[in-house]
Amino acid sequence: MSVAALFIGLFVAPPLFSPDSVPVRSNAQWVEKMDKQATVRFTESSDVEKLSVLTGTNNIYLSPNVASVSQLSFSYRFVTANINFAPHFIGGNNDDDIKGKTTSHGIGFNLNFDHWQQELSYTRVRGFYLENTKDYMPSWTEGMPYLQFPQLVYTNYRGVTAYSFNRKFSVNAVVSQTERQLKSAGSFIPLLSYRYYITDDRSPVISSTQKSGNLEILLGAGYQYTLVYKQIYLSLGVTPSYGYIFTTLTTRSNTGNNTVAHNNTPAVRLDARLGLGYNGRRFYAGAYTAGFGTASQQKNTTVINENSRAIIKAFVGYRFKAPAFLTKKFDQVDSLSSKFLPHK
Repeated sequence: MSVAALFIGLFVAPPLFSPDSVPVRSNAQWVEKMDKQATVRFTESSDVEKLSVLTGTNNIYLSPNVASVSQLSFSYRFVTANINFAPHFIGGNNDDDIKGKTTSHGIGFNLNFDHWQQELSYTRVRGFYLENTKDYMPSWTEGMPYLQFPQLVYTNYRGVTAYSFNRKFSVNAVVSQTERQLKSAGSFIPLLSYRYYITDDRSPVISSTQKSGNLEILLGAGYQYTLVYKQIYLSLGVTPSYGYIFTTLTTRSNTGNNTVAHNNTPAVRLDARLGLGYNGRRFYAGAYTAGFGTASQQKNTTVINENSRAIIKAFVGYRFKAPAFLTKKFDQVDSLSSKFLPHK
């Protein structure tokens, strides 16, 4: 679809619950490790991937037909695995006649130690619509179908490597709930963020379509703090980052002649988070709001690629006694890793 080509061109638990008291091990006055318990968590989030380009005149705001994303997570000690999906039956995810059909799914995997944290994730979204359709169709009114791009596919591979300087501050108490923060503490946390994301217009080539591959590498440093009152906690933090985006843009024509262009641009990002939660021995729940913004300017142009939004997440989870075989395996891993990573 030629209009889409224009847009893409511009932006480059089972019965494992035990009624017995939960055994815990406190390794310090500040952090309580829940080494004998596994945890399951359900999260509902407004963290939906959107694409926008600011040209000063013809701004573009592309969005999937998804209002919220659901996540199921399983965590044990330092490992967390999760799956993301967008249920079609949820209101705001199913008005296909107006905004078109969107499919969205993803997976994630985290390793969080006392100091080191490693995050890996994959996300794929297919089907977008133009939020500001009226800017391109003046006759458009509310209730009419938006301009839709059902063959527009966004794929994202992302990783984050971070280091927390203060062992009295628990990242797990906020991220995976495999630990409990007993006293208020904070930490300076530098990080390296890297992702490769692809925006691909897979519409039939009538005139031309485009595909952009983007490698984003950012170095950041921020501060995270958790304020604790009994089993209630308030979490907040901010992290600025700076780096580069390396883009390869492929234009496919109906004649079979493809052209490839390269563009390297500096990028800045700011992440902020504020959350409130309850972290009991068995049950935990919470909600937080987070915002981030990434901006980069295309080389030799006034076009700014922007990816920014504010999100709200609410979660609820439950801890249960971990199966004996799982505890045994992780004890073996802990014993082995302590020999090579004594200060992990």
